[in-house]
Amino acid sequence: MPTTPARQSLSDSSLGTSSNSDLNFDGLGPRERVLMSALKLFVEKGYFNTNIPDISKMSSCSVGSIYHHFLNKEEIASVLYLEGITLFRSFLSQAVDAKDGPKDTMRKVVYAFLEFAESRPLYTRYIWLARHDEFLSQSLARPTTVGFDSLGRKMTKVIKDAIREKHISTSSAEIIWSIVFGIPLSFITDWLEGYTRKKPTEVSKELAEAVVSALFIEN
Repeated sequence: MPTTPARQSLSDSSLGTSSNSDLNFDGLGPRERVLMSALKLFVEKGYFNTNIPDISKMSSCSVGSIYHHFLNKEEIASVLYLEGITLFRSFLSQAVDAKDGPKDTMRKVVYAFLEFAESRPLYTRYIWLARHDEFLSQSLARPTTVGFDSLGRKMTKVIKDAIREKHISTSSAEIIWSIVFGIPLSFITDWLEGYTRKKPTEVSKELAEAVVSALFIEN
């Protein structure tokens, strides 16, 4: 069993603002360099077309060092997925203020989702475009599962209050979450695949209002 030292999170800046940008390893240890390199390679070459020597070369870490931190390539992929979800949900949670009303909360979630996608395209591609079920053996949580973390608790409270006050047109949590995340995700997917020239943050207002219109009952 490999030993795992105290963990650093991959900083936003270290991942760059473009999937084609050079990786910045300043101040990062071997584990983080391996994860950064693997993320870039998995996104650009694909999981099955990437091997441990590729990761070793890009990260400037020996193969032995990689196996010191990770059991195999699948564990690297799994760690990347889980850290990506954590980063994504933390980013959205920080955008939500408990003092906001339900409409502003939904708007802020959409704004944050779109900003995350645009500023972290490597993670966004990996989280939503990679076919994880083809190379990860364990069951994985979806990034937008309601959950019991900070984001899930905040959103659940807002939604329950809105349903109780009859501001929302449906009482189904699954439908509500599908609308809140499905509308921006549809645009993000088109953007990542090159079907639209507009950046996510350029359409954030329109998409946020589309979510609000789909959810809330007009008085």
